[in-house]
Amino acid sequence: MNNYQELEIKILKIDKEKMIKKLESIGAEFVESRTHKIYTYDCYDPILMYKLALEDYKITGLRNSLRKLINVISYVKPIFNDDDKSFFRKHFDGLLIDEYIEKNINNIDLSKLEDKKVLEIIKDTKNRFFKWIRLRQDGNKVELTLKYIYNTDAEYEIDQVKEVEIVTDDFETANKLVEEMGYYKRKLVEKKRTSYTYKGMSIEIDEWPLLDPYIEIEGTNVDEIYQLAEDLGYAKEKTKVMNTEDVYLEKGIDLTDYEVMTFDYQQIA
Repeated sequence: MNNYQELEIKILKIDKEKMIKKLESIGAEFVESRTHKIYTYDCYDPILMYKLALEDYKITGLRNSLRKLINVISYVKPIFNDDDKSFFRKHFDGLLIDEYIEKNINNIDLSKLEDKKVLEIIKDTKNRFFKWIRLRQDGNKVELTLKYIYNTDAEYEIDQVKEVEIVTDDFETANKLVEEMGYYKRKLVEKKRTSYTYKGMSIEIDEWPLLDPYIEIEGTNVDEIYQLAEDLGYAKEKTKVMNTEDVYLEKGIDLTDYEVMTFDYQQIA
């Protein structure tokens, strides 16, 4: 299982053949070309997960239910602003909400956790936190990835996208597992990908239905990523940090309206 911070940029509206020639000219190594089949699933939003954990504790009285609360908060904690933190410290005796739960896990005051303002803060995080599951078939390789972003603006920073990933070998069984866990696929999409490597970085030329081709550069060093973009003829300000749905939106297409988005067929949900 991989659990790491994804460092990735996009360069939009490229000429595929010219880009391939440029990659070859700088010494990038061709890996393969293939078509991906992708299911995506929406995750529960933070306030729903928070309330479910609270209800679970009321029923069971188990400390594990409170640890579920801490887990929910751990995802959204990075986007609490200064006002949120100030309120928590006043409300939770000088502590942040997760610190309060941990310290008082054997004698918790539920009224503090169910305070109207607390619930409003947790609910508001949905506007700044996006989490989803992606199941991708890439030839014989199947990847199940939990992805989350600490900012839902179209242009966020390179270090705000995180993921947890496992590799399996059975696409439909993995889909059934995810659905049995209570997540139902939101859409099916296809894309074509041509892959290169260069100095330890992954370079992907992606083609999606109804979109112009674009390139993704992924690596572990921000400076090296942007330097490679410059080597390909693109200054930093010409690159994007965004997800595919945002790329569709730039073309006036709301991908969330579609249940199926393949090269041969598109179906609105």
